[in-house]
Amino acid sequence: MDRVQSILLGLLLAAIVAWAARRRRSLTMDGSLAAAVVGTLVFGLGGLAPGLGLMGFFLTGTGLSRYRQAEKERRSQDVVAKGGERDALQVLSNGGAAALCCVLWAVTGAAAWALAAMASLAAAAADTWATEIGMLARRPPRHLLTFAEVPPGTSGAVSSAGLCGMVAGALFIGLIAALLPVSSAWGGAAGAARASVIGIVTLGGVAGALADSLLGATVQERRECQACGAKTEQITHRCGGATRRVAGVARLDNDMVNLLSTSLGGLIGALLWRVALG
Repeated sequence: MDRVQSILLGLLLAAIVAWAARRRRSLTMDGSLAAAVVGTLVFGLGGLAPGLGLMGFFLTGTGLSRYRQAEKERRSQDVVAKGGERDALQVLSNGGAAALCCVLWAVTGAAAWALAAMASLAAAAADTWATEIGMLARRPPRHLLTFAEVPPGTSGAVSSAGLCGMVAGALFIGLIAALLPVSSAWGGAAGAARASVIGIVTLGGVAGALADSLLGATVQERRECQACGAKTEQITHRCGGATRRVAGVARLDNDMVNLLSTSLGGLIGALLWRVALG
């Protein structure tokens, strides 16, 4: 199959998935358009492993977000800025880096970009699994820097359940990455190459998700409701009161932090692959 055919097939698959997600109200209209673009690049240029990785991330993330959804929304409604349908910014912040890596892989043929694409998706999955699983932990999460208990959904907060979910999400994508056709670049046994790919992608994913928590605890914009005093990420709090920035970098919101962390996860994956090749 030549490049044009691959892209057209990727466009078809991505459009079907985006349409189905829109029908199930998993994506907004602009979110479905962004998903179609990301999916076309990942499926069309990345091939089987990145395509399955993107699909796996989306399906598991959607499934986890809907599991006991009402309970999670009740626990985090004072804090999180977005919920339910994912918009274009959320789609691009989670899948944009992987799509770019797939483009670079197609252009350069360098296996490191294939590892970067998968590690970026692993970081997105690790962060999503950590958030959705940690939201249901019996005890409130703790802030990464102060260790004080904070409301579920607070950026920069961690829990033991969330950390387990983080590792599981990264490993899930790591196992899919074993399908990457990069064993020839390794120069050794195919089994050793697959094991190395799984480990590298998993480590990159965990590193990216931990970076997400660290950025959320330090530089992400944090706001406070001027009406009720609640700490939140919302521009207008659910009580109806306006909010003001009290810490962090202006306009550095959760979407931007996700983009930075998935990009970092991909970069770490590429660097680890280079080191492994010697």
